[in-house]
Amino acid sequence: MTNLEIAPLPETERRHVLVIGAGLVGLASALWLQKAGHRVTVIDRQPPLAGASYEQACSYGNACTIAPHSVVPVATPGIAWRVPGMLANPLGPLAIVWRYLPHLAPWLRAFVASSRKDEVERIAAVLSGLLIQADAGWQPLVHEAGAKALERRHGCLYLYKTEAQFQAAEPEMLLRERHDVALDRLDAAAIRDLEPNLAPLYCRGVLFRDAYTFSSPKLLAFALAMVVGERGGTFVGGDASGLEMTKAGVRLRAGGSEIGADHAVVAAGAWSGTLARQIGDRVLLDTERGYHVLFPSAGSLLTRPVCYPEHGFYMTPMADGLRAAGTVELAGLSAPSSVGRTAMIRRGVEALLPGAGEGTLEWLGFRPSMPDSLPVIGNSPTSPNVTYAFGHGHLGLTLAGITGRLVADLVSKRKPSIDLTPFRSQRFSHFGASRR
Repeated sequence: MTNLEIAPLPETERRHVLVIGAGLVGLASALWLQKAGHRVTVIDRQPPLAGASYEQACSYGNACTIAPHSVVPVATPGIAWRVPGMLANPLGPLAIVWRYLPHLAPWLRAFVASSRKDEVERIAAVLSGLLIQADAGWQPLVHEAGAKALERRHGCLYLYKTEAQFQAAEPEMLLRERHDVALDRLDAAAIRDLEPNLAPLYCRGVLFRDAYTFSSPKLLAFALAMVVGERGGTFVGGDASGLEMTKAGVRLRAGGSEIGADHAVVAAGAWSGTLARQIGDRVLLDTERGYHVLFPSAGSLLTRPVCYPEHGFYMTPMADGLRAAGTVELAGLSAPSSVGRTAMIRRGVEALLPGAGEGTLEWLGFRPSMPDSLPVIGNSPTSPNVTYAFGHGHLGLTLAGITGRLVADLVSKRKPSIDLTPFRSQRFSHFGASRR
């Protein structure tokens, strides 16, 4: 595993940094910044501190999985022709709130442009360079937070109901293998040996050996936040607004106060575009809404995350039970939650995992997504004292650690371990930008 440890800066080069957002990307950034010697203030409407529920955070409700196999972007060749079928299927992975389409149009144009074969190959290579360091970005933080017990290293299983579905996925598997993803193709008997409680609806499957889970992303976030506090970091509860440059650095409003610092890191997830606009940057960021349903009595039925790609959600065993999480709904930040999305997940689990029992808690979260499935990691093109770390889409948990490490390099004016040009915020400026 790559060693990403960082040496503290000389005292004269250390800065006071505002980290906007206490999701896992923001918390990982705060910890890596502290390891470099910087002083941090973390701002969030609901920081993961004692007494807080943290349930509004996208980091709270994800599928719990570190997914180094996810080199394939969401937009792949032919996606535009497959969308109508997905929308027509009530158990399908995609839903769109049609009144949101005019707002979404620039993002969709860039999404379709990103699905060209040459673009998919380029994006996969870029993602691979980031994913190969994902575990190394996490391990120092997990160790220091005393959170190693939350890890469950059993891989991740993708299942296909027919041979035709399995063969249709083969080009993506070959693309993964070209980027050194460790995977095993399985027949029905091997799948049954791994997960005997699944309904026998599968024909073939793929095991991604290097995937693993955290049994509670919430507990992980609280553990990281505790370390940030123990190292002198402070938390401010409230929405950040009014981000602006000053002669001394940056300034914003949060928690009823005005706060100044030398530098700011924008890691506010789906709300990051609004903050970027306040300093003159327009980013083509939008929101893929995701849902989960918790089945509290089903946590022991599976050993690892299981996903049928045609359904678009993971079934992940975790500390609180079984979390069925995923799907994509394009509807922005303000539309009400969809009963149809959670009903689809419930019906899917009922069919795929007999004995799962009743789903109780339902949750809606907002994935901050770029059209090409690549996050935004880099300094603002207009404001050198602002660093961006958002837009991770389905890979926020997976890439939080390495993103934080890269943020620490940027703020410390050190050369990052990878070329960050593909992650620049303005890469879709010719398509227009989200108004969010």
